[in-house]
Amino acid sequence: MTNEQAPMLQTDLCLYGDIAPKAGGSFVAQKQLELPAGATVGDLLDHLGIADADRGYLFVNSVLCDMPGLSASRAEALRPHDHVGIFSIRHMWPYQYRDGVRMSERLKAVLAEVGAMRNVYAKT
Repeated sequence: MTNEQAPMLQTDLCLYGDIAPKAGGSFVAQKQLELPAGATVGDLLDHLGIADADRGYLFVNSVLCDMPGLSASRAEALRPHDHVGIFSIRHMWPYQYRDGVRMSERLKAVLAEVGAMRNVYAKT
């Protein structure tokens, strides 16, 4: 066994709204974050202590990957130098920008199950 450290993955993170203090900001925070190689969006959220109930829209590299009330992105693998933007549930992404937005394949599959895009999804 060598003394080498486990490989790490660097991520560029932006938090918006009242979750920004989790990365050192007031209303907006931008931070470089190192996570273990193989980390997922769920690992990132857990590391930051952001509950699914507090997380609104979530983007990875400008691609919409999750929406309020869904957990479509938790298993999404992060790659080195991904840019992750997370809005708080109380600071929404304006509806008029949603038409035609690029979405992850995982989110497209979840939306095919739950129906048309709306502001919030409630678990039943």
